Amino acid sequence: MIKKLNTGLVFFLSLVLSLTTFAQDSEERPYDASASVGYVGTSGNTKITTLNTEFLLTYFDEKWTHNFEFNALSSREDGTGKAERYFIGNKSDYALMDEDKYLYVQGSYTDDRFSGFDYQAIVSTGYGQYFMRGNGVDLQGFVGIGYRQNDAKTTGSEGEAVITLGEEYDWAISETSALTQSLTFDIGDERTITTFEIGLESNIIDRISTKIAFQYRNNSDVPVGIEKTDTQTSISLVYTF
Repeated sequence: MIKKLNTGLVFFLSLVLSLTTFAQDSEERPYDASASVGYVGTSGNTKITTLNTEFLLTYFDEKWTHNFEFNALSSREDGTGKAERYFIGNKSDYALMDEDKYLYVQGSYTDDRFSGFDYQAIVSTGYGQYFMRGNGVDLQGFVGIGYRQNDAKTTGSEGEAVITLGEEYDWAISETSALTQSLTFDIGDERTITTFEIGLESNIIDRISTKIAFQYRNNSDVPVGIEKTDTQTSISLVYTF
């Protein structure tokens, strides 16, 4: 496990250094990006190691806005795995004539080794609108339809149509701190997945910040012996470029 953690840290640092070099070579960049890492280790009577990493990229291309996200979590206690989750997703928005309104396509893949599922993947498309935009405050909502593939360890693979409802809120509290919050419902005949996230980021120096975040995820129908709700509270170091 320590070897895996060290490998993850090396990858993270390599990513930051390479993107820092790229950022210095480009005066005007059509993107916003950040990479973060959080690590907790204890020793003594109980040995616990937890590593979480996240990479966010927003890329602007004329009327398109692409929002890419990758995060990973690994936790072990006394050599036994307690959590291991990987998530990758992208939401691409296409601005309409009224730029506060947009159409979107979205896809995500979740591999949670302790959820009772080998993976869950979803694709959807729909309509979104900004209700507040500018002056440091953005509030948007979106609704769409899609398809979700659930691959359970006990019952095998199954697919279902879903309705997606969501909202996102961003608040630039000051020049050095920002609050982000999102809530999404993926509603299907078999199960509804609810995801809530909130984070507070505070600048330390130059491009380095700390982020305190909380995530809530509820799956309304899970295999026997699996909890329906997972929560995660984290403190991470963030590099923005």
